Amino acid sequence: MTVYLLYGDDEERKARSVEKLRAGRGSEVFDASTDAPEAVLAACNSFSLFGEATFVLLRNLDAWNAAQKAKLLDYVANPSEGSDLVMLAQKMAARDRLLTATQKSGEAHELKQPTGKALERWLIGHAKRNGLAVSVEVAQELMDRCSSDKARLVNEVEKLSLFCEGGEVTLGDVDALVAPDVQSNIFEFVDALGAGRTGRAIETLDRLAATGEPPLRVLFMVRRQLQLIARAKSLAERGVPRPEVAGALKVPPFVAKKLDEQGRRFTPEDLERALETVLDLEGGLKGGSDLPDALQLERAVVKLTDR
Repeated sequence: MTVYLLYGDDEERKARSVEKLRAGRGSEVFDASTDAPEAVLAACNSFSLFGEATFVLLRNLDAWNAAQKAKLLDYVANPSEGSDLVMLAQKMAARDRLLTATQKSGEAHELKQPTGKALERWLIGHAKRNGLAVSVEVAQELMDRCSSDKARLVNEVEKLSLFCEGGEVTLGDVDALVAPDVQSNIFEFVDALGAGRTGRAIETLDRLAATGEPPLRVLFMVRRQLQLIARAKSLAERGVPRPEVAGALKVPPFVAKKLDEQGRRFTPEDLERALETVLDLEGGLKGGSDLPDALQLERAVVKLTDR
């Protein structure tokens, strides 16, 4: 039997890989944020009463420090004949000792989620395998509504497959079945602010409220988005390539692209005024105004879209 290390941000592919490796067996599941290395090792060295190989899954490996990971090194170098150990992580440093050990005696795979055109092609192909015809326009709408989250796209394709019973998926089908997530709504809200579309911004704000997001939470996300736009705009004006912008801001590439697009709609003065308006609104929502929260938000939207 062997040891596997799956790391990267493609959660859908990780889940699919785990199920393939599990092969229908029962499993012992551990979480590095709550479980100690000793518990994982004890499970790996145990034997099934029914004679089948033990399947041990360790999630959130990133939660362990170097000393905790080091406790697995001897086992990884000489794994039990009766066990499979699968470790899941988001990031692994190139010189991480556990990564190096797994590469020598087991299998280590970096699973990166596709983005942009690659994700679009994957989505169209995945839909086809589920008996659906999805155009580029529909694929882009799905990606926008799901904030390019591959795992959620898989779930939405399954829903559309049942809803459409095969055949071609239309924008109307997507609108009827796939609700925009919070991140998508925030993008759309800031798009409306940048375009000066008051009605559209208020409509999107209403959708955010309908998701149950508290006003201060909405405000925090809008402020963060405006701050990211300002930073992305500054980096772009200094000639920093977009991939490096994504790294500097600690956001996925598709978010960096969106920030760049949104930044083109704002002048530096627009962004400064917008952030001032958001700070004033924060004071009002925290008790500085007697007006209802919803009214304060709508008045701020009007001010933000008034160029």
